[in-house]
Amino acid sequence: MRYFDFRGTSIAYDEAGAGPPIVFLHNLGGDRHIWRAQVDALRQTHRVFAIDLIGYGDSDAPDDGYTVENYLAMVTAFFEEQDLRDVTLVGHCFGSALSLLYTQRNPDRVRSLVLSSPLTPATLRPTRTAWAARLGRRVHIDSLLARVRIPGPLAGLIVAEQLGSEKAPHATDIVAHLRESWTEPRRLMVTAAISREIPRLGELDEFVPPHDFPPITTVWGSRNRVLCARAGATLNRTLGPSRAIVVEGAGHLVMVEAPDQVTAAVRAATTGARVVDS
Repeated sequence: MRYFDFRGTSIAYDEAGAGPPIVFLHNLGGDRHIWRAQVDALRQTHRVFAIDLIGYGDSDAPDDGYTVENYLAMVTAFFEEQDLRDVTLVGHCFGSALSLLYTQRNPDRVRSLVLSSPLTPATLRPTRTAWAARLGRRVHIDSLLARVRIPGPLAGLIVAEQLGSEKAPHATDIVAHLRESWTEPRRLMVTAAISREIPRLGELDEFVPPHDFPPITTVWGSRNRVLCARAGATLNRTLGPSRAIVVEGAGHLVMVEAPDQVTAAVRAATTGARVVDS
């Protein structure tokens, strides 16, 4: 694990391997460890980075700064510090939204995009998770939430909802890590603060990539209960991905439940080829 300083906030990341770069950005409530299987596999042929976003994992959780613009500035600063170019940029949920927004502004630095369950107002709206996000947008009690710790049983339910089945046989340790992470101080505060920013992602529901935009791969689990795979299919009509992958039986944490399929999707995306695969 390494750190870089972003405006006085310490950001944790893992770096491994050598070769063409791949950068992984995680979801709300997760951290860089969700990509462990992909990092372990792809480090053999690529220089791989997995970052803890502000407020998650081993990165600092400051009192404020949980805005889309601040996260984008963090990603930009990381790319510049590492002098990253021709990157395969891989995101999950909020990380997918950040990946797409970053590439809109910096298409020359990105070879290709892999968007796992991209978070937009439309993909969130039909799900139960949307109700919690709405509550987070309306209730501004960050100082109180910073002191609240989610009980272990509730943390277990939160993680279980992100899985397509009750068990993830390939990654019992990752699931246990995520459950423990949800009980950490400030985790609820950070997620509630970011939820107020979700309406700012509305532009992604209307974004039509220009012809020279880096090729996009989308990945969804068919049993995603956090975001809506059907709404994701609608989003694909405007994004026009080169590859649109649906992993049958997987939930929101598709990279944990189907690690080999997600790794293969990322590996294929590193070529930067525009292959229509629906």
